Amino acid sequence: MLISLNFYLLFSFSKKFERQYLLKLFPAMIPIVIVLFFGFGFALKLLHIQMNFVTSETLISAMMSLIVISLINFVNQFFSYIVDLVVTFHQKKNAANLGRHPIKFFVDNQIMLKRVTTLIWFFGSALMLYGIWLGG
Repeated sequence: MLISLNFYLLFSFSKKFERQYLLKLFPAMIPIVIVLFFGFGFALKLLHIQMNFVTSETLISAMMSLIVISLINFVNQFFSYIVDLVVTFHQKKNAANLGRHPIKFFVDNQIMLKRVTTLIWFFGSALMLYGIWLGG
């Protein structure tokens, strides 16, 4: 379920909002997750509910999973932002050299570069989530 959530966030959710908004949203998720984690633990203590090893490990795994998903999505948005900045710079300030090989490849294939790196982030996050939940 978490892998499908991350797939949605990487491939669909990011197209619905401006990148500037997403670059602020995903890093803000990390402190929110940590506050919720400690708030949940404090609420359990106030209600005098004892947590055993399984529930505490599940809670920590859920918190780490949300942090991984937030960081992966932030890095993906940041990478796309950097690619757009480089392409915009070369189109505005270096228009005379747009036909040269490395710059031309980068400008012509910017969408493919973004998609390939998004796939790399997705598979990397799937491995991390697998490690968090099943790696022990």
